[in-house]
Formats: sequence, structure tokens, C-alpha cells
Amino acid sequence: MTINKQYIGIDVGSHELVIAQGLSQASSKFIKLPVQTIDNTIEAINQWIETLGENVHIIFEQTGTYNLPLSYALTLHEITFSVITPSQSKGFVKSMKVTHQHDGVDAALLSLYGANYQPAPTSIEDEHLHHLRQKRKHLSTLMTQKQAYENQLHALSFDPRADKLVIESLELLQMTLQIQITKFKEELFTLDDDQHKHLFGLIKSVVGIGDASANALIIASDGFKNFSNVKQVLKFLGIVPIEKHSSKSVHKNYGLAKTGLGYVRAILYMAARSAKKYNLACVAVYQRQRALGKAHKVAMIAVMNKLIRQVFGVVKNQTLFVNDFEFAK
Repeated sequence: MTINKQYIGIDVGSHELVIAQGLSQASSKFIKLPVQTIDNTIEAINQWIETLGENVHIIFEQTGTYNLPLSYALTLHEITFSVITPSQSKGFVKSMKVTHQHDGVDAALLSLYGANYQPAPTSIEDEHLHHLRQKRKHLSTLMTQKQAYENQLHALSFDPRADKLVIESLELLQMTLQIQITKFKEELFTLDDDQHKHLFGLIKSVVGIGDASANALIIASDGFKNFSNVKQVLKFLGIVPIEKHSSKSVHKNYGLAKTGLGYVRAILYMAARSAKKYNLACVAVYQRQRALGKAHKVAMIAVMNKLIRQVFGVVKNQTLFVNDFEFAK
């Protein structure tokens, strides 16, 4: 006997979760569907999960950090869920011709979206990678703040009447930030000089990867030590395309999700510009994408993706890159 899955839509807010369930098709009474509201806290979510039956699937939108408690609790209880992008739900809302929206309607629409499209389950990233991403982001913020104070001190150095108290304050802030930067660098980067030199040689052997991009990848990933597959790397760096489903016949990509490390992506984009000219596999990827009518930007994302796959391959196999490897078979 086939058991139908029950799709539960949740509108995620900063303080509350609005929950709707039970829809399988569009209805004129759709907006009047009863909803449940709970606090957006781990404790409240766990209590709500205990009331759920079997064979449920939760649907909610990506809302930055607001949906993290929900994702975490559902994962611990081994309940399947799908996190969809705002563009996906927006396209669905248009197709339903809904003109009056509030939290209850949004939750009901998500329930109906799940019943209609049955999206694939989402899984949260490994806890170590999750912490690593937070530390990288924090380190980047610290370095940006330190540079801002350095710029202020540099500007004041030309002022013969600069206030000494202001200068002392800026120097103290700069010193404090440097201590924190050093602490997080030591926490994030644990390779010794020989390991770094070895990895640098492997990664730089990939045609298109230069000194800056090789160093950025080594430092950002800590030598790829904690990545078991290339998909984890791509997600960590934020080289994952945004997909939009506005109906069953529309499936488009809209740039990068940009959930990872912006400065690494910027360096990789420059590497991809070289790779699309001289890295034979990347040349083929770029030309194939353009032949399919894809925009230059979309083709470059594909090249960046290919570069990371090549880099991950040489690191995991501990072998130098061969430019014509894929064409020598």
C-alpha cells in the first residue's frame, strides 16, 4: 500500500514559525486554511516535532539565519525537509494568482508547493564545515575592520593637529583586532610549511590556477583536509548555481548562491578567465555552454566549477594535473 507523503509548509520569521499542512490541491478555501504559530526556538520546534505523525516532509524558504534552528531540529529528528529559494516560491505564487498574502497564506502556499512538485530533500552541511564557514567569515570581517582603522591612522598621519587621544584609540583597536586575527588564522590554518609547499605545487599545476588562487584555496579549505567530496567544496565556496522553478516546464539557473567566501570566488573568477583559454577541459566546458545558448556569466560559473573539480582531484589523488588527460582516452 502506498502511503501519501504529507507536506507541511512553514513561513519562517525571526521570532515565529507559521505552519500550514494538509493541502494537496488548489482550493477556493485555501486562504482560510487553519494555521499554527510557534516560537522560532529549538525548544518550541522540538515540542512541535513530537506531535508530528509519520511520512511528513517540511517545506520552507531560505531566510538566512532565521531558518537554522528549524533545519537543525528537523535533522536531529531525522525528518525530511526541503529549503527552497525565494525565487522558486515567488514563481509558484504567480502561477497561483494569489494577490493577498500574509504569513498564513505563505505557509499554505509552501505546503501546496510541496504537494505539487515534491522537491528533493535538503541536507545541512557537516558541523565542522559549518563552523569553518563562520570562522572564515568572522576572520574576513576582522581584517576589513583592521584595514579601516589603518586607513584612518594613515589619513591622520598627514594632519599636524591630529588628536592624540583619537590616534591612541585607533592604535588600540588595531592592536586588539590583530590579536584576534592571529588567533583565528592559527585556528583555521594548521598546515606546516612542507605541507603547504606540496599542496601549492599540486594545485598550481592545474592550468589557470596561479599563485593567488592556489594560496586562497589552500588557506580557505585548510588544505581540503575535512572535505570528503567535491560537492562539499563547491557548496563551501559558494560556487552553486541558483535554480528557479516557476512551473514544471521552467527550470533556469540564475547566477551563484553566494553562500560561501566572496573573496575566494573573486580570485577564482580571474583564474577561470585564464582557464577558459588554456585549460583544455575548461575550454571545452565554456564552448559547450556557449553553444547551448548560455550567457557568458553562466559559462564562466561552469568553468569555475570545473576548475574546483580539477583542483580537488589532484589534491585527493596526490598527482600533478595533466592538461590533455580527458582527451587522451
